[in-house]
Amino acid sequence: MAQPRARRIKTHSPLFAPVSFLLIVAALVFGLSVFFRVNRITVSGNEQYTEEEIIEASGIQQGDNLFFINRGAAVARINNRLPYVEYAYITRSLPNRLSIQIVESDAIAVVPSESGLWIIDRGCKLLSQAENDTVNTLIQVEGLTAIAPEVGQVVAPGEAETPKVTYLSAILRELSELGLKNDVTHIDMSNVANPSFDYLGRFTVKLGSNENIDYKFQILLSAVAELAEGDRGTLDLSIDRRAHLTYD
Repeated sequence: MAQPRARRIKTHSPLFAPVSFLLIVAALVFGLSVFFRVNRITVSGNEQYTEEEIIEASGIQQGDNLFFINRGAAVARINNRLPYVEYAYITRSLPNRLSIQIVESDAIAVVPSESGLWIIDRGCKLLSQAENDTVNTLIQVEGLTAIAPEVGQVVAPGEAETPKVTYLSAILRELSELGLKNDVTHIDMSNVANPSFDYLGRFTVKLGSNENIDYKFQILLSAVAELAEGDRGTLDLSIDRRAHLTYD
């Protein structure tokens, strides 16, 4: 009696799966490298700089692959080369479009240095040296001196004075976000535990320690709203969760 033939079981080479995977990956990489080339770059939010200046600073060029662009590095280049840029966002739009959105720094104050006055934004970034015709339109900062100022860098006052920069930035951000920057002409940072600023040409505001700054500004606005137009004096926010007015 004839013996039944054994069925042949097909087996795949152990190298087949990884080789196939590598081939698929290679095909995908090749496809991405051939297609999705940047042929349009749009810029929005810019006023200080032209579209061409921002694109050049980003280092991105038409023909670059949309997926291989290092957006983080491009944003860093924009921020380093263009000091009046506070934030930059880069987004891809298939198949071939790149968008750069700019949020520009707002010149809000001036700080002294050995080389003269310097313009800063709300984050205490040095934007440029101040011209005589711009000094009187910006908030004057006292009690803080920039050492070896450099465009695009945050104010460096020396290690011991660093808390002043942090606090000043918090104050400037509140003034900017609440639309109060035109109501203040000077800020005195001499005492970092209790800085002060003038407000509306009628009040000296004492802030106390660098805590709950946003809440303190809300207290300030509420207190001033309840006062008469002729009231003048010192509003002390450093004592408790209230504004204490000492009349001039």
